[in-house]
Amino acid sequence: MQNLNWDIFRFVMAVADSGSAVAAAERLGVNASTVLRTINRFELDNGIRLFERRQSGYAPTIECAAVVEAARQIEQCVAGINRDILGRDLRLEGRLTVTSTDSLLKSVLAPHINSFIALHPQIHVDVSVTNSRLNLTRQDADVAIRASKKPPDTLVGQRVSDLVFAIYASPSIGEAVSSQGQAEYFSRMRWVGIGDTLAASPVGDWMKRHVPPEAIAIKADSFVAIENFATAGAGLAVLPCCLGDQSEKLVRVTQPIAEMQTALWVLTHADIRGAARVKAFNEHMTRALRDQSELLCGRRPQ
Repeated sequence: MQNLNWDIFRFVMAVADSGSAVAAAERLGVNASTVLRTINRFELDNGIRLFERRQSGYAPTIECAAVVEAARQIEQCVAGINRDILGRDLRLEGRLTVTSTDSLLKSVLAPHINSFIALHPQIHVDVSVTNSRLNLTRQDADVAIRASKKPPDTLVGQRVSDLVFAIYASPSIGEAVSSQGQAEYFSRMRWVGIGDTLAASPVGDWMKRHVPPEAIAIKADSFVAIENFATAGAGLAVLPCCLGDQSEKLVRVTQPIAEMQTALWVLTHADIRGAARVKAFNEHMTRALRDQSELLCGRRPQ
């Protein structure tokens, strides 16, 4: 067997998880050709076949499953060592990776992250904006600022506020709703739906119960995109009030809807909560977000 580079295992795991070289490359931040070339070379050098190439994608072989299992064990060990080292780091310097959603970043987070780096210029913050939940155990991120009714048991942190949602629309649609009555108008109005990454949320559950599929004119997988479509007049849209209430081009047509309510958390992995830069960031963001609880709870004057 040839000398191995850890990138080989990262590439194999990514392709096995996604079933596609293109999707794996996007996840890893490299070209698809690099992924394919690396895997092909590994197969040729070691006389094994890792994937069956099919029209539907890449299907892992039995040999691949064994490689992936071993690679995941190595990954977990390395992540554990890294968490242990970071958890003992008392310096207010270094890199810090934060994950959150585009709606929270746009509505509340950006100024507070900026004020944190102004206070701590030796800490460099990388922000990962995604509606997918990154794995803090695997150290995809150091801190997650997320909406959740119950965070994973592996994470620790602070619940900073309720996070509420309501229905919004462009002014012309909002006037029609007000004049004709919500129940009647909702039943025959076009809606902006939510994509798969948001479908398992309280908003997704509410929409499944109250909005017929044929009423959904267009779907989007982020609330910022949903806001843009609602602004363009595509239909009614559910938005977090911290985002919708700050839009000058939308009106709120309902009060916050209780079934959609969740909570906003600042979370990290238990192993690294003692790291100076993690602790400083979490304390800063918790204070700042609690100061904005009126906005997050939908109580800002219209």
